[in-house]
Amino acid sequence: MAISRADLFRGRFRSEPEPSKPPAAPSQALEARIGAGCLSYTGIDCRMCGDHCDHGAIRFRPLGRGRWLPIIEEGGCTGCGDCAGVCPVKAVTMEAVAA
Repeated sequence: MAISRADLFRGRFRSEPEPSKPPAAPSQALEARIGAGCLSYTGIDCRMCGDHCDHGAIRFRPLGRGRWLPIIEEGGCTGCGDCAGVCPVKAVTMEAVAA
């Protein structure tokens, strides 16, 4: 209900419908994805994404010869994006989760 200052002082109230806002688009859930450019795939010991994941959703499985396979635990990623922000080669991206 919108009330003008003049109407308030005169003791009259004017009721106007509020302008309708367009419905907000449903926010899509995001989840981290680790691309082929990840340094761990090439044998460089980098675990920055796992170190910065407060939820422990990123784990590393040894592949041998100094290589590690980063694995995102199913249902563990909250989509916060902390891991993507610290990746030195931008191999971690946040993608929408298919419903």
